[in-house]
Order: sequence, then structure tokens, then C-alpha cells
Amino acid sequence: MKSKLPDNAVHVFHADIGENGPVDFDLCWQIIGDAERTRAERFRYDLHRERYVKAHGRLRQILTGYLELPHDQVRIELQKGGKPFIPESNLQFNMSHSKDSAVYAITATGHIGIDVELFDRRVEIDDLSSHYYTPSEQAALAGLDPAARREMFFWLWTAKEARMKLTGEGLALDPRNIDVAIERGVPSGYKAPIKPPATLAIVDVPGLKGACSVAGHSVMSVEVRELSDIRG
Repeated sequence: MKSKLPDNAVHVFHADIGENGPVDFDLCWQIIGDAERTRAERFRYDLHRERYVKAHGRLRQILTGYLELPHDQVRIELQKGGKPFIPESNLQFNMSHSKDSAVYAITATGHIGIDVELFDRRVEIDDLSSHYYTPSEQAALAGLDPAARREMFFWLWTAKEARMKLTGEGLALDPRNIDVAIERGVPSGYKAPIKPPATLAIVDVPGLKGACSVAGHSVMSVEVRELSDIRG
């Protein structure tokens, strides 16, 4: 199964998966896989179950648009480490969600990682940055006013998470070993680790009050898309 994505293109999608969002829960429940339904049924709280089903259902809708296959013919498997992939297809994808916001990255050029965090997430940014950020990242944060420091914290956090998801390493890749380069006040790339090589794109998602970062193995041409763009 070959996608029609141009070389180096990365398409990013955003979905409101909240209770009052436009994503249809019943439709998503119908089109997700059996393993996803089983996992959804294990959630203790309805809110978390609904977000999970909507996030994965929207992913299926996106993938079927590129593969031009019925939902039940899109087979998603897991690599060692848990990174999902589609067998016998060059289409690569990754997803992330924060509260009611889900984001998806789709490409046909190598592996991809994406992460999103809302700026209003309640975390102790000073404590976390002192434990998980490099000296240069901490120095960059220290020079900012409180509001800007909070936003930069999440831009750096999503850049690290996207890099961890790129290869499927997850927490096996210590975030303290990921050193994010900052140029002109914005994350611009990765100084470490150098193997495998990785590139970074920060994504301005319309309507998203948060940070969204994408990591790839080569130069990326990132474009924010709508579901209607791939449905014709």
C-alpha cells in the first residue's frame, strides 16, 4: 500500500476529542479495532474512555483517507516498544493528545513523532525543568518572564517527547539526554543525541492553545491539514 504523499511532506491534523467536540463517538466506536475497544472498556472514567475512542477513531478516518481503504482493512500493528505501524505500507504516522486536543502526524518519508501539550496543564515547571532539562535549556528558561517561561517549557517538553516517540524508544531515551537547540527564542533542532539524526519542526496549529512539535529523520515540509482535505 503506497501513499500519495510527496517526499518529505508531513501532514498534521488536529481534532477536538472533548465531550462537546465535533468528533462522533458512536462512529469512532464502530471503526476502531477490537484491541482498541477492549482497551477502551478498561477505562475507569467515561471522560477518558470517550477521549480515547474519539482520538483513535479520528486516526482511522485519517489513515483511510490516505490509503483509500475501508476502515476494517486498515491493519495497525505495534513494533517492539509499542510504536504503531501499518504493515506493507510506506505510510508512517504518530499521534498525541492533551485533554480534549489530539494531534496526528502523517508522512511517507521515514518514521515520525509528534507531541502536544496545552499551556494550561498544571505542572511544576521549575521542578520538572531542573530534573529533566539540560543546562542550556534551563538557562534559556531562566531568562524569560513567567508567562513566556511557561510556554517555552512546553515547547521544549513537546520537542523532547516527539524525539522520544520518533524511534519508539519512549522513556528508554532519557529526556535529560535530549538537548534541544533554541534559536531566536524558539526550539529549532536537536543538539543531542546525534544518532540517529533527527530534525524538529514546531507547529502552529490554529485554535490550539498549546505547543505541538514534530520530529523526523530528515528535512520536513510540515503542513496543517483538515480531514476534508483528504476526503476529496
